[in-house]
Amino acid sequence: MPVRTELILAMQITYLAYGLQLRCSVALAGLTPKVATDGLPSIAISLVTPRELDTTWSGSDGPVEWRGQLGDGRSLTIERGLEGDLLFTYSDRARFRLDHTKLALDCAPSEEGPRWQQVLLGRILPNVALERGYEALHAGAVASPEGVIAVAAPSGTGKTTLATELMRRGWPLFTDDVLVLAADDDGVLAYPGPPLMNVAADQAGDGACDAFGQTLAVLSGERWVTTAHASDGDCPVRMVCLFERAEGLPLGLQRIPSSPLPLAPYMLGLAGGRERERERFSLYSDLMDSAELVRLTCGVGDRPGDLADLLEDAVGSPTVLAARGSS
Repeated sequence: MPVRTELILAMQITYLAYGLQLRCSVALAGLTPKVATDGLPSIAISLVTPRELDTTWSGSDGPVEWRGQLGDGRSLTIERGLEGDLLFTYSDRARFRLDHTKLALDCAPSEEGPRWQQVLLGRILPNVALERGYEALHAGAVASPEGVIAVAAPSGTGKTTLATELMRRGWPLFTDDVLVLAADDDGVLAYPGPPLMNVAADQAGDGACDAFGQTLAVLSGERWVTTAHASDGDCPVRMVCLFERAEGLPLGLQRIPSSPLPLAPYMLGLAGGRERERERFSLYSDLMDSAELVRLTCGVGDRPGDLADLLEDAVGSPTVLAARGSS
């Protein structure tokens, strides 16, 4: 292991998220330090200057592997380097470099403030988990006594509003937007994300929802908030819900045949060759062998409470969950 990585790993601030142990030289917003856990891969996270990052980046090995637009309208690009390192560029606001060993992540924000950490925690670290061999779904999730309930839906559909309603009823947050998965001897396990959410301002105002804790920042018209009740351990997946909201759709929940194919639009991952694609399909096939697949639909005027009622009934433990919410 490189000497620099050994020094960073010796630092005292350790967090857990996305199935990773994060050994940090800087405190991460909204996260509580944890005791190191055997068996989870470690990533050394350090704060560097843009000039320092320039000296370590090996240079692009070809076209940009991925380019997208974040909720604030700014771009995020991912490039693979000549030496196998990975460069994430968040507009002109920050860059992040994962070294070729996949053991160290350098963060080089170009300005102070919480936004670069929000991108790190919500966008960069899930990709680091993918590079370390995990798989991931674009889905929010809550924890139930029966296992994780994942809700996959296009952006803007309302899955965060639905998750908030379930949290009000005592279902702890499992992850806000990306669900990380790994094969296990007993099946497929899910790993929780950070205990953080991006919510509309009126959802997280003073006293609006006791599921939320501190507001860390107001960014692009949303509040970035901590959650008062969040799951912090790996867990099997009980149900994957494909959520659709549109004018004229009926309110209803339908169990559909368990197959990995309907999950394809929500599977995350960079190009990894045929072997990685086979492993990915195998994991999602195993997931569908153990988890139910349902389709939840509603019109634009249907209430989050009605959607939550349908999910509670489908899981089969509404009484237990309601009791947890009232404690």
